[in-house]
Amino acid sequence: MTLRAIALILGVSASVVTVTVGAQSSTLFTFHSNPWINLHFFVRVAARGVPVQADLSEQERAVWAAGVEFYKPYAARDLFDQELLDIKWALRGAEGKLSLEGVAIDSRLRATLERLMPIYQKHWWPAHDRANQAWIAAVKPLIERHGGALAAAVTAVYGAAWPSEPMPVDLSWVGGPSGAYSTGPPRHIIMPSSDASLRGNAALEILFHEASHHWGIVLVSGILEAGKQQAVTLPPQLWHSVLFYTAGELTTREFRAHGITDYVEYSTRANLYTPMCGAGCREKIIEHWTPRLDGKRSIDEALTALVGSFK
Repeated sequence: MTLRAIALILGVSASVVTVTVGAQSSTLFTFHSNPWINLHFFVRVAARGVPVQADLSEQERAVWAAGVEFYKPYAARDLFDQELLDIKWALRGAEGKLSLEGVAIDSRLRATLERLMPIYQKHWWPAHDRANQAWIAAVKPLIERHGGALAAAVTAVYGAAWPSEPMPVDLSWVGGPSGAYSTGPPRHIIMPSSDASLRGNAALEILFHEASHHWGIVLVSGILEAGKQQAVTLPPQLWHSVLFYTAGELTTREFRAHGITDYVEYSTRANLYTPMCGAGCREKIIEHWTPRLDGKRSIDEALTALVGSFK
């Protein structure tokens, strides 16, 4: 394969959408389809034992199998392990590069990824990139139409402002074991393009859910303090349930304002509330947290009432 051909495969430009938030024009997200990040997650999935099919030559099979074996220790570690966070962020900087020269990762990992990349390019990357680009193309009109209002609504709930720098979103054919996830600082969102449940209108909600993790500490600290004051034992994922509900409800309201009346929030469709915070949890969140969304209670007042409902 010529260097020009490789450059055409690796040369991916970021996609941005500029919207109006309040009276100001702002870029909320930048979108990327980076083969190095995609390869990293794809090999990690293979190392966890998920079958990945392709018509590999004997030599390619040997190289791929060795790479998958090398990745097994990485596959066994949590995605929030500091080294894995550093690897992910370092690979962001390799977008559009032909090699990983100068990228701050372990030399053995660098060599493994560089050996695997030609195989990945040949057998998987074209299809993965098409899926990534299709996801980006589909979500852009949603952000252009609804992003400004949603960003204003979400930040108002958390008493915050949207970051001055856009949040980078890397599309990957596969993401974490639970799909989309976000990390930071520095802020970074991974969105799996292969997950059909995260396409269409749901893509907008999940984008803002992942972005909201930037302010999740407000919920974590508030719930912990209210639980301590009231001596209540709480579900560990109660804060996450509130985060899901907030993005889901605000997205539903935004769609409804534009005549889209059949949207159902992601966490309800995926039956997440009971596993995360117990039977009846969603109803408690609706009763005690919705007033915060309506601007009728402070964060502390709403969380205090929510925690009290678990006595």
